[in-house]
Amino acid sequence: MNKKLTLHSGPETLEKLGVTRRQFAPSPRFDIAPGQLLGAVVNENGERVFRGFCWGLVPFWWNDEQRETQRLFAARSETLTNRPSFSAALRHRRAVVPVDGFWMWREIEGEKRPFYFRAKNGEPLFLAAIWDNGNAAGDGENRLALVSVEANRLVEPLGARMPAVLRGADADLWLDSEINNERVLLKALQTLPARFLGVVATAASASGWQSLEAAPDARDILALTYGSAFKVEKPRFAPRARKVRRDHAAGGHVFFRTRSFTRDDATRWHPTIDLENGAVFCDCPDFRFRHALHEPDVWTPHWWCKHLCRAVDNCKRHGELPARLAV
Repeated sequence: MNKKLTLHSGPETLEKLGVTRRQFAPSPRFDIAPGQLLGAVVNENGERVFRGFCWGLVPFWWNDEQRETQRLFAARSETLTNRPSFSAALRHRRAVVPVDGFWMWREIEGEKRPFYFRAKNGEPLFLAAIWDNGNAAGDGENRLALVSVEANRLVEPLGARMPAVLRGADADLWLDSEINNERVLLKALQTLPARFLGVVATAASASGWQSLEAAPDARDILALTYGSAFKVEKPRFAPRARKVRRDHAAGGHVFFRTRSFTRDDATRWHPTIDLENGAVFCDCPDFRFRHALHEPDVWTPHWWCKHLCRAVDNCKRHGELPARLAV
């Protein structure tokens, strides 16, 4: 799970988690990388404290070489109960990392393009984490690792894993020191549904519909640029043309082809019009569903699908329809 985080919200974010004491005061940051210092909320004797942690655990079972050169930045939720140190951290050393969003990368046309994920409603995201006192690393520094879960359909094109986002009461449950039942805690680690996330294609050259390749469900594509402050600019995109193209004519029939109006993939439909008797047909699901018990024609527009509407208009402009409709 190769990611970076952002946190630029004010104290109101910590107030939502019920923080009563702060031992860490970060400045707004838009590029928090693994290995750096980040803030997290922990429960200390019933009091919620915002403390600083080094992002990257050092498990005690690692050998000396691993401890010198490696860090564990994310722990899979499925393995939290399998490793002794993870199991102990799950029961007694849990933390919540408040962030405004996280970054992921995908290589497109030979260039790595960053994509920024955030909550659609603009609220902060609360990420589940486990922490340790750093004795295994030998430096005594408090360290943490984010908990990862399977990616939802919005994140999946960029990676198989995503951070475990705690929603509502799950964040309070995760910070409750009196709860140490592993099964109860694991239930809080669910994949956040894609409908709650928004994605932003972020690059100076990120514009146009090609930016939707990583996440075709996202319609709010912005171009983010860095400067002295965090600047967000929304480019103007031309609306996507919805056209039905004439393919060929044969035997008194006109055959059309078109991309799907509702799908963002390569699906194509083929509306057909019989110029002799006015019969119409389309192989799209909408036509099959609506016309199972009917025989639609060019005189019954209320039974047409949207592909046939444009196909009939095309024939009408060419003066090819029967006289009853052309009048």
